[in-house]
Amino acid sequence: MNNTRNVRTRYAPSPTGFFHIGGARTALFNYLFARHHNGQFIVRIEDTDIERNVSGGVDSQLNSLDWLHLTPDESPRTPGKFPPYIQTEKLKRYQELAHQLLGEHKAYYCFCSKEELEHQREEALKNGHTPKYNRSCAHLSAQEVQNKLDNKIPGVIRLKMPDNIDIKWHDLIRGDMSVPTSALTDPVILKSNGIPMYNFAVVVDDYDMDITHVLRGEEHISNTPYQIAIKQALKFDIKPIEYGHLSIIVDDTGKKLSKRNLELKQFVEDYKKMGFVPEAIVNFLALLGWSAKSNQEIMSLSELEKTFDIDRVSKAPAYFDFKKMLWISNSYIKRMDEQAYLQFVKPFITIDLNSFNNKIDELLLIFKSQLSYAEEINKLITDTFLSTDFNQLSPEMHSIVKSDASQKNLAALKQILTALHEELNMINSNEVVNQVKIQTGLTGKDLYFPIRFAAIGKEHGPEMNKILSVVGKARVLENIDILTRIK
Repeated sequence: MNNTRNVRTRYAPSPTGFFHIGGARTALFNYLFARHHNGQFIVRIEDTDIERNVSGGVDSQLNSLDWLHLTPDESPRTPGKFPPYIQTEKLKRYQELAHQLLGEHKAYYCFCSKEELEHQREEALKNGHTPKYNRSCAHLSAQEVQNKLDNKIPGVIRLKMPDNIDIKWHDLIRGDMSVPTSALTDPVILKSNGIPMYNFAVVVDDYDMDITHVLRGEEHISNTPYQIAIKQALKFDIKPIEYGHLSIIVDDTGKKLSKRNLELKQFVEDYKKMGFVPEAIVNFLALLGWSAKSNQEIMSLSELEKTFDIDRVSKAPAYFDFKKMLWISNSYIKRMDEQAYLQFVKPFITIDLNSFNNKIDELLLIFKSQLSYAEEINKLITDTFLSTDFNQLSPEMHSIVKSDASQKNLAALKQILTALHEELNMINSNEVVNQVKIQTGLTGKDLYFPIRFAAIGKEHGPEMNKILSVVGKARVLENIDILTRIK
Protein backbone atom coordinates (compact mmCIF):
# COMPACT_ATOMS: atom_id res chain seq x y z
CA MET A 1 0.00 0.00 0.00
CA ASN A 2 1.16 3.54 -0.73
CA ASN A 3 2.32 4.91 2.62
CA THR A 4 3.81 8.21 1.47
CA ARG A 5 0.53 10.15 1.23
CA ASN A 6 -2.45 10.60 3.49
CA VAL A 7 -5.10 8.05 2.53
CA ARG A 8 -8.00 9.57 0.60
CA THR A 9 -10.79 7.38 -0.76
CA ARG A 10 -13.90 8.36 -2.63
CA TYR A 11 -17.41 7.22 -3.38
CA ALA A 12 -18.49 8.74 -6.69
CA PRO A 13 -22.07 7.82 -7.58
CA SER A 14 -23.99 8.84 -10.65
CA PRO A 15 -27.45 10.32 -9.93
CA THR A 16 -28.98 8.12 -12.62
CA GLY A 17 -30.71 6.14 -9.88
CA PHE A 18 -31.22 5.91 -6.15
CA PHE A 19 -28.83 4.59 -3.51
CA HIS A 20 -28.45 0.91 -4.39
CA ILE A 21 -27.26 -1.82 -2.01
CA GLY A 22 -24.22 -2.41 -4.22
CA GLY A 23 -23.32 1.27 -4.11
CA ALA A 24 -23.82 1.31 -0.35
CA ARG A 25 -21.34 -1.58 0.04
CA THR A 26 -18.84 0.28 -2.15
CA ALA A 27 -19.27 3.48 -0.12
CA LEU A 28 -18.88 1.56 3.14
CA PHE A 29 -15.67 -0.20 2.13
CA ASN A 30 -14.13 3.10 1.00
CA TYR A 31 -15.26 4.70 4.25
CA LEU A 32 -13.85 1.88 6.40
CA PHE A 33 -10.55 1.80 4.51
CA ALA A 34 -10.11 5.56 4.98
CA ARG A 35 -11.06 5.50 8.66
CA HIS A 36 -8.85 2.48 9.37
CA HIS A 37 -5.85 4.39 8.00
CA ASN A 38 -6.82 7.72 9.60
CA GLY A 39 -7.55 9.15 6.18
CA GLN A 40 -10.41 11.02 4.51
CA PHE A 41 -13.54 9.73 2.79
CA ILE A 42 -14.80 11.92 -0.06
CA VAL A 43 -18.13 11.88 -1.90
CA ARG A 44 -18.46 13.49 -5.30
CA ILE A 45 -21.28 13.33 -7.83
CA GLU A 46 -20.60 12.11 -11.37
CA ASP A 47 -23.54 13.69 -13.17
CA THR A 48 -22.24 14.07 -16.71
CA ASP A 49 -24.68 11.44 -18.06
CA ILE A 50 -27.24 14.23 -18.07
CA GLU A 51 -29.99 12.48 -20.01
CA ARG A 52 -30.11 9.57 -17.52
CA ASN A 53 -29.97 11.62 -14.32
CA VAL A 54 -33.11 11.24 -12.21
CA SER A 55 -34.78 13.83 -10.04
CA GLY A 56 -33.84 13.27 -6.41
CA GLY A 57 -30.90 11.02 -7.30
CA VAL A 58 -28.28 13.22 -5.60
CA ASP A 59 -30.34 13.64 -2.42
CA SER A 60 -30.99 9.90 -2.30
CA GLN A 61 -27.25 9.23 -2.27
CA LEU A 62 -26.33 11.87 0.30
CA ASN A 63 -29.33 11.38 2.59
CA SER A 64 -28.84 7.61 2.67
CA LEU A 65 -25.16 8.01 3.53
CA ASP A 66 -26.14 10.28 6.41
CA TRP A 67 -28.74 7.74 7.60
CA LEU A 68 -26.07 5.02 7.62
CA HIS A 69 -23.73 7.36 9.55
CA LEU A 70 -21.15 7.16 6.75
CA THR A 71 -20.42 10.86 6.99
CA PRO A 72 -17.98 12.05 4.31
CA ASP A 73 -15.18 14.46 5.15
CA GLU A 74 -15.84 16.28 1.88
CA SER A 75 -18.93 16.29 -0.33
CA PRO A 76 -21.18 18.69 -2.27
CA ARG A 77 -22.83 19.53 1.08
CA THR A 78 -19.55 19.86 2.98
CA PRO A 79 -16.99 20.95 0.38
CA GLY A 80 -13.30 20.81 1.23
CA LYS A 81 -10.25 22.26 -0.45
CA PHE A 82 -10.75 20.46 -3.79
CA PRO A 83 -14.02 21.82 -5.21
CA PRO A 84 -16.21 21.40 -7.08
CA TYR A 85 -17.67 18.06 -5.98
CA ILE A 86 -20.15 17.86 -8.86
CA GLN A 87 -18.72 17.10 -12.30
CA THR A 88 -20.97 19.38 -14.35
CA GLU A 89 -19.56 22.30 -12.38
CA LYS A 90 -16.06 21.74 -13.79
CA LEU A 91 -16.66 21.16 -17.51
CA LYS A 92 -14.11 23.82 -18.49
CA ARG A 93 -11.37 21.88 -16.69
CA TYR A 94 -12.09 18.69 -18.64
CA GLN A 95 -12.30 20.55 -21.93
CA GLU A 96 -8.97 22.32 -21.38
CA LEU A 97 -7.20 19.05 -20.58
CA ALA A 98 -8.70 17.25 -23.57
CA HIS A 99 -7.49 20.04 -25.87
CA GLN A 100 -4.10 19.93 -24.15
CA LEU A 101 -3.82 16.29 -25.23
CA LEU A 102 -4.81 17.32 -28.75
CA GLY A 103 -1.98 19.85 -28.79
CA GLU A 104 0.47 17.19 -27.57
CA HIS A 105 -0.69 14.79 -30.31
CA LYS A 106 -1.82 12.29 -27.68
CA ALA A 107 -5.41 12.64 -28.80
CA TYR A 108 -7.23 13.38 -32.03
CA TYR A 109 -10.60 14.46 -33.40
CA CYS A 110 -12.92 11.76 -34.66
CA PHE A 111 -15.79 12.70 -36.97
CA CYS A 112 -17.13 9.21 -37.69
CA SER A 113 -20.90 8.90 -37.54
CA LYS A 114 -22.75 6.31 -35.51
CA GLU A 115 -23.50 4.45 -38.73
CA GLU A 116 -19.82 4.35 -39.70
CA LEU A 117 -18.80 3.12 -36.26
CA GLU A 118 -21.47 0.42 -36.32
CA HIS A 119 -20.27 -0.69 -39.75
CA GLN A 120 -16.70 -0.93 -38.45
CA ARG A 121 -17.94 -3.00 -35.54
CA GLU A 122 -19.89 -5.42 -37.74
CA GLU A 123 -16.91 -5.85 -40.08
CA ALA A 124 -14.60 -6.65 -37.17
CA LEU A 125 -16.99 -9.24 -35.78
CA LYS A 126 -17.50 -10.77 -39.22
CA ASN A 127 -13.72 -11.18 -39.59
CA GLY A 128 -13.34 -12.63 -36.10
CA HIS A 129 -11.61 -9.55 -34.66
CA THR A 130 -12.24 -7.65 -31.42
CA PRO A 131 -14.41 -4.63 -32.28
CA LYS A 132 -12.33 -1.49 -31.93
CA TYR A 133 -12.06 1.85 -33.65
CA ASN A 134 -9.94 1.62 -36.83
CA ARG A 135 -8.31 5.04 -36.33
CA SER A 136 -9.48 6.33 -39.70
CA CYS A 137 -9.71 9.87 -38.28
CA ALA A 138 -6.30 9.67 -36.62
CA HIS A 139 -4.72 10.29 -40.02
CA LEU A 140 -6.64 13.46 -40.90
CA SER A 141 -4.45 16.46 -41.60
CA ALA A 142 -4.74 19.59 -39.51
CA GLN A 143 -6.46 21.33 -42.43
CA GLU A 144 -8.97 18.49 -42.87
CA VAL A 145 -9.82 18.65 -39.17
CA GLN A 146 -10.25 22.41 -39.29
CA ASN A 147 -12.49 22.21 -42.37
CA LYS A 148 -14.77 19.74 -40.64
CA LEU A 149 -14.92 21.92 -37.53
CA ASP A 150 -15.66 25.00 -39.66
CA ASN A 151 -18.48 23.09 -41.32
CA LYS A 152 -19.97 22.21 -37.91
CA ILE A 153 -19.47 18.49 -38.38
CA PRO A 154 -19.79 16.94 -34.91
CA GLY A 155 -16.51 15.60 -33.67
CA VAL A 156 -15.43 13.80 -30.51
CA ILE A 157 -11.92 13.69 -29.09
CA ARG A 158 -10.28 10.28 -28.75
CA LEU A 159 -7.19 9.34 -26.77
CA LYS A 160 -4.57 7.63 -28.90
CA MET A 161 -3.72 4.49 -26.96
CA PRO A 162 -0.07 3.37 -26.96
CA ASP A 163 0.62 0.42 -29.24
CA ASN A 164 1.92 -3.01 -28.27
CA ILE A 165 2.33 -2.57 -24.54
CA ASP A 166 0.74 -4.15 -21.51
CA ILE A 167 -1.03 -1.90 -19.04
CA LYS A 168 -0.38 -3.30 -15.60
CA TRP A 169 -1.49 -2.62 -12.05
CA HIS A 170 -1.52 -4.42 -8.73
CA ASP A 171 -5.08 -4.84 -7.58
CA LEU A 172 -5.53 -4.64 -3.80
CA ILE A 173 -8.00 -7.53 -3.94
CA ARG A 174 -7.13 -9.49 -7.10
CA GLY A 175 -3.35 -9.18 -7.25
CA ASP A 176 -1.34 -8.41 -10.39
CA MET A 177 -3.45 -7.48 -13.42
CA SER A 178 -2.36 -6.89 -17.02
CA VAL A 179 -4.21 -5.93 -20.21
CA PRO A 180 -2.51 -5.63 -23.62
CA THR A 181 -3.35 -2.46 -25.52
CA SER A 182 -4.04 -4.63 -28.56
CA ALA A 183 -7.26 -5.60 -26.79
CA LEU A 184 -8.24 -1.97 -26.29
CA THR A 185 -9.64 0.76 -28.51
CA ASP A 186 -8.94 4.48 -28.67
CA PRO A 187 -11.51 5.74 -26.14
CA VAL A 188 -13.58 8.87 -26.57
CA ILE A 189 -12.58 11.30 -23.84
CA LEU A 190 -14.71 14.32 -24.82
CA LYS A 191 -18.03 14.24 -26.64
CA SER A 192 -18.93 16.69 -29.39
CA ASN A 193 -21.05 18.70 -26.92
CA GLY A 194 -18.07 19.27 -24.64
CA ILE A 195 -19.18 16.74 -22.00
CA PRO A 196 -16.38 14.43 -20.83
CA MET A 197 -16.69 10.68 -20.96
CA TYR A 198 -16.72 8.77 -17.69
CA ASN A 199 -13.15 7.44 -17.82
CA PHE A 200 -11.68 10.84 -18.59
CA ALA A 201 -13.63 12.77 -15.95
CA VAL A 202 -12.83 10.16 -13.28
CA VAL A 203 -9.10 10.42 -13.90
CA VAL A 204 -9.18 14.23 -13.73
CA ASP A 205 -11.29 14.23 -10.56
CA ASP A 206 -9.18 11.64 -8.76
CA TYR A 207 -6.05 13.64 -9.56
CA ASP A 208 -7.58 17.00 -8.61
CA MET A 209 -8.92 15.60 -5.33
CA ASP A 210 -5.67 13.80 -4.46
CA ILE A 211 -7.37 10.41 -4.26
CA THR A 212 -4.95 7.66 -3.21
CA HIS A 213 -7.10 4.51 -3.22
CA VAL A 214 -10.14 3.49 -5.24
CA LEU A 215 -12.33 0.56 -4.14
CA ARG A 216 -15.12 -0.19 -6.59
CA GLY A 217 -17.13 -3.00 -8.16
CA GLU A 218 -15.53 -5.59 -10.42
CA GLU A 219 -17.53 -4.26 -13.37
CA HIS A 220 -14.99 -1.41 -13.41
CA ILE A 221 -12.03 -3.69 -14.09
CA SER A 222 -12.45 -3.07 -17.83
CA ASN A 223 -12.25 0.71 -17.20
CA THR A 224 -8.99 0.55 -15.26
CA PRO A 225 -6.53 0.16 -18.17
CA TYR A 226 -8.16 3.09 -19.96
CA GLN A 227 -7.92 5.23 -16.84
CA ILE A 228 -4.29 4.31 -16.35
CA ALA A 229 -3.56 5.22 -19.98
CA ILE A 230 -5.33 8.56 -19.59
CA LYS A 231 -3.39 9.27 -16.38
CA GLN A 232 -0.13 8.54 -18.13
CA ALA A 233 -1.05 10.74 -21.08
CA LEU A 234 -1.87 13.63 -18.74
CA LYS A 235 1.25 12.88 -16.63
CA PHE A 236 -1.07 12.47 -13.67
CA ASP A 237 0.66 9.24 -12.66
CA ILE A 238 3.00 11.33 -10.53
CA LYS A 239 0.19 10.86 -7.98
CA PRO A 240 -0.21 7.07 -7.98
CA ILE A 241 -3.57 5.49 -7.20
CA GLU A 242 -4.11 1.95 -5.92
CA TYR A 243 -7.19 0.12 -7.17
CA GLY A 244 -9.20 -2.65 -5.57
CA HIS A 245 -12.14 -4.28 -7.33
CA LEU A 246 -14.89 -5.72 -5.13
CA SER A 247 -16.77 -8.88 -6.04
CA ILE A 248 -20.32 -8.82 -7.32
CA ILE A 249 -23.24 -9.34 -4.94
CA VAL A 250 -25.42 -12.32 -5.86
CA ASP A 251 -28.85 -13.60 -4.80
CA ASP A 252 -29.67 -17.12 -3.63
CA THR A 253 -29.68 -18.35 -7.24
CA GLY A 254 -26.11 -17.13 -7.80
CA LYS A 255 -27.22 -14.37 -10.15
CA LYS A 256 -26.05 -10.81 -9.79
CA LEU A 257 -28.30 -8.77 -7.53
CA SER A 258 -30.51 -6.73 -9.83
CA LYS A 259 -33.87 -5.00 -10.15
CA ARG A 260 -35.23 -8.20 -11.67
CA ASN A 261 -35.06 -9.91 -8.29
CA LEU A 262 -38.34 -8.66 -6.88
CA GLU A 263 -38.04 -10.52 -3.57
CA LEU A 264 -35.00 -8.51 -2.46
CA LYS A 265 -35.19 -4.77 -2.05
CA GLN A 266 -32.55 -3.03 -4.15
CA PHE A 267 -32.33 0.39 -2.54
CA VAL A 268 -31.24 1.47 0.91
CA GLU A 269 -34.28 3.74 1.17
CA ASP A 270 -36.52 0.65 0.92
CA TYR A 271 -34.91 -0.76 4.06
CA LYS A 272 -35.12 2.60 5.78
CA LYS A 273 -38.88 2.72 5.07
CA MET A 274 -39.26 -0.80 6.44
CA GLY A 275 -37.64 0.26 9.69
CA PHE A 276 -34.32 -1.57 9.61
CA VAL A 277 -31.71 -0.37 12.08
CA PRO A 278 -29.14 1.62 10.07
CA GLU A 279 -26.27 0.23 12.16
CA ALA A 280 -27.50 -3.27 11.28
CA ILE A 281 -27.51 -2.46 7.56
CA VAL A 282 -23.91 -1.25 7.83
CA ASN A 283 -22.94 -4.36 9.79
CA PHE A 284 -24.57 -6.62 7.18
CA LEU A 285 -23.01 -4.78 4.22
CA ALA A 286 -19.56 -5.07 5.79
CA LEU A 287 -19.89 -8.86 5.71
CA LEU A 288 -20.65 -8.90 1.96
CA GLY A 289 -17.22 -9.97 0.79
CA TRP A 290 -15.25 -9.28 3.98
CA SER A 291 -14.80 -11.06 7.28
CA ALA A 292 -13.08 -10.10 10.50
CA LYS A 293 -10.02 -12.06 11.55
CA SER A 294 -11.85 -13.02 14.74
CA ASN A 295 -14.90 -14.21 12.70
CA GLN A 296 -17.01 -11.86 14.85
CA GLU A 297 -20.21 -10.94 13.01
CA ILE A 298 -22.02 -8.35 15.13
CA MET A 299 -19.86 -5.22 15.04
CA SER A 300 -20.52 -1.54 15.53
CA LEU A 301 -19.27 0.98 13.01
CA SER A 302 -16.40 1.96 15.30
CA GLU A 303 -15.42 -1.71 15.66
CA LEU A 304 -15.54 -2.12 11.88
CA GLU A 305 -13.28 0.91 11.45
CA LYS A 306 -10.70 -0.64 13.76
CA THR A 307 -10.80 -4.17 12.32
CA PHE A 308 -11.32 -3.56 8.59
CA ASP A 309 -8.44 -5.10 6.64
CA ILE A 310 -8.34 -4.96 2.84
CA ASP A 311 -6.40 -8.24 2.80
CA ARG A 312 -9.52 -9.99 4.12
CA VAL A 313 -11.74 -8.78 1.28
CA SER A 314 -12.67 -11.71 -0.95
CA LYS A 315 -12.82 -11.72 -4.74
CA ALA A 316 -15.48 -14.46 -4.66
CA PRO A 317 -19.11 -13.38 -5.22
CA ALA A 318 -20.81 -12.13 -2.03
CA TYR A 319 -24.14 -13.77 -1.22
CA PHE A 320 -26.93 -11.41 -0.15
CA ASP A 321 -28.42 -13.53 2.63
CA PHE A 322 -31.64 -11.74 3.59
CA LYS A 323 -32.24 -14.08 6.54
CA LYS A 324 -28.86 -13.09 7.92
CA MET A 325 -29.76 -9.45 7.45
CA LEU A 326 -32.93 -10.03 9.51
CA TRP A 327 -30.91 -11.80 12.21
CA ILE A 328 -28.38 -8.96 12.44
CA SER A 329 -31.11 -6.31 12.63
CA ASN A 330 -32.94 -8.32 15.28
CA SER A 331 -29.71 -8.49 17.29
CA TYR A 332 -29.46 -4.71 17.27
CA ILE A 333 -33.10 -4.27 18.30
CA LYS A 334 -32.65 -6.69 21.19
CA ARG A 335 -29.73 -4.59 22.43
CA MET A 336 -31.78 -1.38 22.57
CA ASP A 337 -32.94 -0.17 25.95
CA GLU A 338 -36.72 0.02 26.31
CA GLN A 339 -37.06 3.75 25.72
CA ALA A 340 -34.82 3.70 22.64
CA TYR A 341 -36.80 0.76 21.28
CA LEU A 342 -40.16 2.50 21.81
CA GLN A 343 -38.89 5.69 20.19
CA PHE A 344 -37.56 3.65 17.25
CA VAL A 345 -40.68 1.58 16.57
CA LYS A 346 -43.57 3.99 17.17
CA PRO A 347 -43.22 6.03 13.94
CA PHE A 348 -43.80 2.83 11.95
CA ILE A 349 -47.15 1.90 13.52
CA THR A 350 -49.94 2.00 10.94
CA ILE A 351 -52.67 0.02 12.74
CA ASP A 352 -55.25 1.31 15.23
CA LEU A 353 -54.11 0.64 18.78
CA ASN A 354 -56.78 2.68 20.58
CA SER A 355 -58.31 -0.46 22.07
CA PHE A 356 -55.15 -0.96 24.12
CA ASN A 357 -55.63 2.38 25.89
CA ASN A 358 -52.65 3.16 28.10
CA LYS A 359 -50.99 -0.21 27.54
CA ILE A 360 -49.43 0.61 24.14
CA ASP A 361 -45.84 0.74 25.41
CA GLU A 362 -46.38 -2.54 27.20
CA LEU A 363 -47.84 -4.02 24.02
CA LEU A 364 -44.90 -2.93 21.87
CA LEU A 365 -42.36 -4.26 24.36
CA ILE A 366 -43.88 -7.76 24.10
CA PHE A 367 -42.36 -8.06 20.60
CA LYS A 368 -38.98 -6.44 21.24
CA SER A 369 -37.06 -9.72 21.08
CA GLN A 370 -38.91 -10.88 17.94
CA LEU A 371 -38.67 -7.78 15.78
CA SER A 372 -36.25 -7.64 12.84
CA TYR A 373 -37.48 -4.31 11.44
CA ALA A 374 -39.89 -1.76 12.86
CA GLU A 375 -42.65 -2.05 10.24
CA GLU A 376 -42.99 -5.71 11.22
CA ILE A 377 -44.64 -4.64 14.49
CA ASN A 378 -47.95 -4.13 12.67
CA LYS A 379 -48.16 -7.73 11.49
CA LEU A 380 -47.00 -9.16 14.82
CA ILE A 381 -49.64 -7.23 16.77
CA THR A 382 -52.36 -7.99 14.22
CA ASP A 383 -51.57 -11.70 14.06
CA THR A 384 -51.36 -12.02 17.84
CA PHE A 385 -54.10 -9.74 19.15
CA LEU A 386 -56.38 -8.55 16.35
CA SER A 387 -56.91 -11.38 13.88
CA THR A 388 -59.35 -13.68 15.70
CA ASP A 389 -63.10 -13.45 15.25
CA PHE A 390 -64.46 -15.17 18.37
CA ASN A 391 -67.80 -15.64 16.61
CA GLN A 392 -66.19 -17.57 13.72
CA LEU A 393 -64.03 -20.33 15.17
CA SER A 394 -62.54 -23.17 13.16
CA PRO A 395 -64.12 -26.61 13.81
CA GLU A 396 -60.99 -27.68 15.69
CA MET A 397 -60.98 -24.64 17.97
CA HIS A 398 -64.74 -24.93 18.45
CA SER A 399 -64.32 -28.51 19.66
CA ILE A 400 -61.55 -27.58 22.10
CA VAL A 401 -63.39 -24.56 23.49
CA LYS A 402 -66.59 -26.59 24.03
CA SER A 403 -64.79 -29.32 25.98
CA ASP A 404 -65.74 -29.76 29.63
CA ALA A 405 -62.23 -28.78 30.80
CA SER A 406 -62.27 -25.55 28.80
CA GLN A 407 -65.72 -24.52 29.92
CA LYS A 408 -64.81 -25.28 33.55
CA ASN A 409 -61.67 -23.17 33.15
CA LEU A 410 -63.53 -20.25 31.55
CA ALA A 411 -66.22 -20.24 34.25
CA ALA A 412 -63.56 -20.04 36.96
CA LEU A 413 -61.62 -17.35 35.08
CA LYS A 414 -64.79 -15.26 34.72
CA GLN A 415 -65.56 -15.51 38.41
CA ILE A 416 -62.03 -14.57 39.46
CA LEU A 417 -61.79 -11.62 37.05
CA THR A 418 -65.23 -10.31 38.07
CA ALA A 419 -64.11 -10.29 41.69
CA LEU A 420 -60.86 -8.53 40.84
CA HIS A 421 -61.15 -4.86 41.83
CA GLU A 422 -58.15 -3.63 39.84
CA GLU A 423 -57.03 -3.75 36.23
CA LEU A 424 -54.92 -6.67 35.11
CA ASN A 425 -51.18 -6.13 35.15
CA MET A 426 -48.15 -8.37 34.76
CA ILE A 427 -48.03 -9.11 38.49
CA ASN A 428 -51.65 -9.89 39.35
CA SER A 429 -52.11 -11.78 36.07
CA ASN A 430 -49.87 -14.53 37.43
CA GLU A 431 -52.04 -14.69 40.54
CA VAL A 432 -55.20 -14.93 38.44
CA VAL A 433 -53.83 -17.95 36.57
CA ASN A 434 -52.75 -19.53 39.86
CA GLN A 435 -56.25 -19.06 41.32
CA VAL A 436 -57.82 -20.74 38.27
CA LYS A 437 -55.44 -23.67 38.79
CA ILE A 438 -56.36 -24.01 42.48
CA GLN A 439 -60.10 -23.65 41.90
CA THR A 440 -60.31 -26.09 38.96
CA GLY A 441 -57.45 -28.48 39.62
CA LEU A 442 -56.50 -28.13 35.93
CA THR A 443 -52.88 -28.22 34.77
CA GLY A 444 -50.87 -28.07 31.58
CA LYS A 445 -52.75 -27.44 28.35
CA ASP A 446 -56.16 -27.72 30.06
CA LEU A 447 -55.15 -24.82 32.30
CA TYR A 448 -53.29 -22.53 29.94
CA PHE A 449 -55.02 -22.97 26.58
CA PRO A 450 -58.50 -21.65 27.56
CA ILE A 451 -57.03 -18.65 29.37
CA ARG A 452 -54.74 -17.75 26.46
CA PHE A 453 -57.58 -18.32 23.99
CA ALA A 454 -59.92 -16.07 26.00
CA ALA A 455 -57.27 -13.33 25.82
CA ILE A 456 -56.10 -13.47 22.19
CA GLY A 457 -57.92 -16.33 20.45
CA LYS A 458 -54.68 -18.25 19.89
CA GLU A 459 -53.31 -21.53 21.16
CA HIS A 460 -49.79 -20.11 21.32
CA GLY A 461 -48.36 -16.65 21.93
CA PRO A 462 -46.33 -14.46 24.28
CA GLU A 463 -46.10 -15.07 28.04
CA MET A 464 -49.46 -15.32 29.74
CA ASN A 465 -49.02 -12.45 32.17
CA LYS A 466 -48.00 -10.11 29.34
CA ILE A 467 -50.98 -10.85 27.12
CA LEU A 468 -53.50 -10.69 30.00
CA SER A 469 -52.07 -7.36 31.14
CA VAL A 470 -52.18 -5.86 27.65
CA VAL A 471 -55.62 -7.18 26.66
CA GLY A 472 -57.21 -6.07 29.94
CA LYS A 473 -59.94 -7.45 32.19
CA ALA A 474 -62.96 -6.06 30.29
CA ARG A 475 -61.93 -7.52 26.95
CA VAL A 476 -61.13 -10.95 28.40
CA LEU A 477 -64.54 -11.05 30.13
CA GLU A 478 -66.22 -10.06 26.86
CA ASN A 479 -64.44 -12.89 25.04
CA ILE A 480 -65.36 -15.40 27.76
CA ASP A 481 -69.04 -14.52 27.34
CA ILE A 482 -68.78 -15.21 23.61
CA LEU A 483 -66.95 -18.50 24.13
CA THR A 484 -69.33 -19.80 26.78
CA ARG A 485 -72.36 -19.08 24.57
CA ILE A 486 -71.02 -21.08 21.64
CA LYS A 487 -73.46 -23.83 20.64
